[in-house]
Amino acid sequence: MQGKKITIKDKLEPQRLIKIAAFDRAKNRTRPHKHNGYLELVFLSSTSGRHYIDGREAEVKVPCILVIRRDNVHHWELENPVEGYVLLLKKLFVEQSLDFEISRLVEEVVQFDQIFLKEKLVIEQILGLLATENNKIVQEGLFKAMLAKVLENADQQISSKFIQNNLYIKFCELLNKEAKVVNHVAYYASQLNTSPQNLSAACKKHVNLTASEVLAGYIIKEAKRLLFYTSNSISEIAFMLGFSDKSNFSKYFKRYTGITPTDFKKQDP
Repeated sequence: MQGKKITIKDKLEPQRLIKIAAFDRAKNRTRPHKHNGYLELVFLSSTSGRHYIDGREAEVKVPCILVIRRDNVHHWELENPVEGYVLLLKKLFVEQSLDFEISRLVEEVVQFDQIFLKEKLVIEQILGLLATENNKIVQEGLFKAMLAKVLENADQQISSKFIQNNLYIKFCELLNKEAKVVNHVAYYASQLNTSPQNLSAACKKHVNLTASEVLAGYIIKEAKRLLFYTSNSISEIAFMLGFSDKSNFSKYFKRYTGITPTDFKKQDP
């Protein structure tokens, strides 16, 4: 019997590292899905509606950039006519670039789900050029310019949230790329060549949470995804998230959410 699975979409050909196209109005309403290993930046200049990402619901206010990271589960309900561009980016594009600034700018942008913009014309023009450009060097230059203009024109309240601490960023990246979650801060501190105290101090400074709380938030987020989007049993999910048994996982989940995993599965989306 086929269980409930998270749909994984792949709109980027294997050999392509970056792709830009005008927003397809036929896709103004989508079902929950993930992307196959790429970052998606959606520039919207004209529309209204809602965006749902990892259980968070937000009103879309144009002009804006929707940021869908590689590990996010998301969907949107947008009103036509939708005007804008969709940019798909593989990590290898950034890794292969000799311009280190591109990596920093990407790290800054991916801290947000949505970036509200004060103006749209220049960003729209750059994306229009990118959509028809195949020269890798030119692509890098235009992409860097686009990111810089997005952050320059971002609403000041959003910009102030940027996390500049590399240790915290690396901790989050490590959580996202590890195949299996380890529920011990000391493990991740060791991977990052620091102490649990230093890692916790970095988290506390920039998000006002301890490293344990950041880790717990990640585990609960993953648990909710697996409970809602897959047909795995609670015991299987407990094992996948590093718990010794179903009972320990259920107690942990209830401590942070107020309900048991079983009750969470019964909830309507």
